[in-house]
Amino acid sequence: MRPTVRLAALALGFVQVIGCGEHAGDLPDGGGDADLATTDGSTQPCGSPSACAAAGETRTAMRLTTALNSPTDLAAFMKAMPKGGDLHNHLSGAVYAETYLAWGLTDGDCITTTTHAAVYSSSCSASTQPVPTMGAFYDETIRAWSMQDFVAGAESGHNHFFDTFGKFGAIAGAHRDDSIADLAKRAADENQLYIETMFNLGKNMGALSASTWSGTVTTDKIAAMYDALLAAPGFAGAIDNDVNVVLQAQAGYRNVLGCTGASPPAACDVGVRFIAQISRTGGNDTIFGQLVSAYEMAAKTGQIVGANLSSAEDEVASLKNYDLHMAMIGFLHDKYTTTQKSPLHVTLHAGELVPKYLPATYADANTFHVRHAVETAHAERIGHGVDILSETDSDGLLNEMHDKNIAVEVCLSSNDQILEVSGAAHPLAAYLSHGVPVALATDDQGVSRSSLAGEFVRAARDHALGYRQLKTISRDSLEHSFLPGASLWTSVTDAKPVVDCAATDTMAVGDMPNASCAAFLATSERARIQWELEQRFLLFEAAPL
Repeated sequence: MRPTVRLAALALGFVQVIGCGEHAGDLPDGGGDADLATTDGSTQPCGSPSACAAAGETRTAMRLTTALNSPTDLAAFMKAMPKGGDLHNHLSGAVYAETYLAWGLTDGDCITTTTHAAVYSSSCSASTQPVPTMGAFYDETIRAWSMQDFVAGAESGHNHFFDTFGKFGAIAGAHRDDSIADLAKRAADENQLYIETMFNLGKNMGALSASTWSGTVTTDKIAAMYDALLAAPGFAGAIDNDVNVVLQAQAGYRNVLGCTGASPPAACDVGVRFIAQISRTGGNDTIFGQLVSAYEMAAKTGQIVGANLSSAEDEVASLKNYDLHMAMIGFLHDKYTTTQKSPLHVTLHAGELVPKYLPATYADANTFHVRHAVETAHAERIGHGVDILSETDSDGLLNEMHDKNIAVEVCLSSNDQILEVSGAAHPLAAYLSHGVPVALATDDQGVSRSSLAGEFVRAARDHALGYRQLKTISRDSLEHSFLPGASLWTSVTDAKPVVDCAATDTMAVGDMPNASCAAFLATSERARIQWELEQRFLLFEAAPL
């Protein structure tokens, strides 16, 4: 039996066994044929490492076909399947209600008996109860804080979903670092490598911008507002304070996990980066300041990699100011991205719209939101994009997204729960048929009562996606992440790596890298995590039928 081999993904600290054993196919250690595990635990020759990898992929596709017959088997398959990254993840909505209740109990918080809103211990009163640990009130609170057991009636799924955040907000706000740690633990448990999570950042610069600018914010005033903000005496200090929040969050969650201890948990090996979440419903001067801060912060720390606008896209304030916000980001793109002053990336909620929830004044919003995010704001990824088929010249827009290599972050659970769009009514098939890169994502997995594995289950069950399609989606999530460095792939669709890491007679993609591949991986954080994903695929696919 050949010895087990390891590859450490240097910058992210990943170490993954990729060798042989009772449940894995042997991988080459310098030449010769390779073997594949069989159902009785023995091995059989399968030729070169690449031939073994291809055979393992075929067998795994068969395993998925079989698993589709059993919800339990399908859930287990998707939990074990390697998943690259969750690129559309709201931190506060990612934590399950049970976890928030446990934290609230420790803090001595209370729950309002009529609205189920959490309040700090200092606000407990006759109209509240201590955080429950079981019983009817506990169950009612879980349902109020999530989509657990929800049935539409007097209240729509749309309204129930968005109303949950204000109910657990007091606890979420007090447990930022715990929340990131919880997210990383869930990811590790599901064989997920990477997360880009959104939470409110850039508040100091947002406040400075609001205090600096006294007039109405309009498109023609953006340049003047920018100049006034940069000239403000507190500009440098506000940036430093905003950066400190990011650095504290990064150090804080790793401290919660115990990543510096002698035996750090697997969650410490999950890559985590932050995206500045900026509420569309805030003051426009504040929004602009937070956007400026995101670009400035990214120039100072690699922990923040992107910016996004949040809050319900069909809120009146969001709709009214949509094009103004796109113009702001377009302006800052010219100031920072074109000039390479900042490495910040932009991903935007766009097209999370259906006619049912659009007010009459803005009934045409679902005809242009994605296009303006792409063409005016230069978005590199689109979050949701559910309205794509109602956009003006949707076919041309889909082709444009393909040509510009703009990915769509597809959140199947929340699209179903909020917009009542699922199955054949969902545009996932249209994106795939046009070659638009797709990354499955959770949105708010705690509220949805889902997970990234659950999104893969929906894709296989409700959209009939096969194993190779899901594997490409997993790869695309890392390809379109905002990690720095060159890609491992020249073509994700064809699974064609760069020349230095191309398969050889002694190395499959994901094996112990040869000298040329190791040298390439040393230059790119993105490529290292992509190689790690391939290692995990080799292990997963080597399991016997």
